[in-house]
Amino acid sequence: MTKADNKPDTKVTKRKETKRSEKVLPDALVPESQWEILGQACMVNGKAVRLRQWPTRYGDMPSKEDMHERVDQLSERLNHLLTCLYAQGEHKLLVILQGMDTAGKDGAARAIMRSVHPMALRMVSFKEPSEQEAAHDFLWRVHPHVPGAGQSVIFNRSHYDGIIMPIIQDNVSSNWIEERIRQANDFERLLVETGTTVLKIFLNISREEQHQRMIERWETPDKRWKLTEKDLHCGENYSMYANAYEQVLEKTCTKQAPWWIIPADHKGFRNMLVAEILVGTLERMGLAWPEPDPVVAKSEFWKKPSTGQAT
Repeated sequence: MTKADNKPDTKVTKRKETKRSEKVLPDALVPESQWEILGQACMVNGKAVRLRQWPTRYGDMPSKEDMHERVDQLSERLNHLLTCLYAQGEHKLLVILQGMDTAGKDGAARAIMRSVHPMALRMVSFKEPSEQEAAHDFLWRVHPHVPGAGQSVIFNRSHYDGIIMPIIQDNVSSNWIEERIRQANDFERLLVETGTTVLKIFLNISREEQHQRMIERWETPDKRWKLTEKDLHCGENYSMYANAYEQVLEKTCTKQAPWWIIPADHKGFRNMLVAEILVGTLERMGLAWPEPDPVVAKSEFWKKPSTGQAT
């Protein structure tokens, strides 16, 4: 190794120092005790991924009214934190939502964005690759959409479709799969090392609930148009898709970008957990409102007029 190779990357070093000094905000809506429970219940973090062994719903859930109240609290907090991230202009947040068809990626994204100012958060949805996209590497179409400084982005589906779908189609070798997994991990490492917090969420829906939702869509005229041949294939081959996701989730759950597996059979509970994890992540990013412009701060304009003074 040359002497130049030993020279530390100042950007990476600075990022690590920031991580060490971060503290949970004193008024955190998701306190440390709750954050630990969420992590134990939902974060992969070295655990084997067998989706049938991960819950798709919990028997002991809050009431519908309590969930709505909690989501309202989280939404207000989320808007505050994302606006702070935007104003500070230093941090970057990428949220990746994955899940089988009807797991609720659109619904979860809408729940996240409903109270957030548009300038503070944007969503990018990835459909079937176009002819131009398919002619490039599978990361080519997603890289231009990752957040810059002061930006937060939700990926509704992502580069992971470029790994999952070829596995489903059964036309790739194990070496090909390992190579793509390595490339995805390297891509996310690049994002993290250049200051992006990568939050990956998999919405775990049961075969029975997926089947029921597809039937409901089919029986509802204004939703039937959403069903595609791909949806039908997923519904008819649930185990095949689950096996593919298990392989990919386990091997792409890294220390710098772990996976969270969220029970998705109950829509309200799903949305609440996604919001809890997003707010908890932001509360641990060291966000702070920036100082005002010095020229503006020194202006006499901000002094309140005395009584009787003309305005």
